[in-house]
Amino acid sequence: MVARHLNVDIDLIMMELCALFPPEWLRDKAKETGLIKRELKIDPVYIFWSLSIGYGVFLQRTLAALKRDHERFSKQILSDSSWYYRFTPELVAFLRECVVRGVEYSAQEPGRTLSDRLSPFEDVLIQDSTIVRLHSKLAKIWPATRSRKVAAGVKVSVLTSAVAFGPKSVALFSENTSEVKTPRKGAMDKGQDPAY
Repeated sequence: MVARHLNVDIDLIMMELCALFPPEWLRDKAKETGLIKRELKIDPVYIFWSLSIGYGVFLQRTLAALKRDHERFSKQILSDSSWYYRFTPELVAFLRECVVRGVEYSAQEPGRTLSDRLSPFEDVLIQDSTIVRLHSKLAKIWPATRSRKVAAGVKVSVLTSAVAFGPKSVALFSENTSEVKTPRKGAMDKGQDPAY
């Protein structure tokens, strides 16, 4: 009902997710990370799907509820111990690999397209910087410019892509580095000249 209200095609989302995480890839990663040492009752594909989409709209779920979801997906009854003993560092490593794959996939896909007025440009880059005060013992390495006492500060500069909908680069500069110089450093390395 919510999906229809938002004009979201659930089948399309599920097809994209299944293409991103095919069963062969999930089983291979489970073996690589040590989650599955030999073929038993528990299939890593069902573990992944019950943990990743088993939460639904709930903020908290119990392990017992996740176990019931797993049993419903896999159509196998598990003992409590065989389910609970899967929550190991190997499971964390397996899920971390899945997250990395998802993040890499989303970074490849452009999130937005530019309007007709901006179509001559490949991307719109947004630059923002903030100054972070550091402990005074770091004043020799990162000296602050606007301070009456011994202080340290660093400028954190983020260059964000409007098309990719995420950061292109994050860099640290001394506090007295001009705003005009911070985005040019990365852009000039790539042979680009950002417009201001």
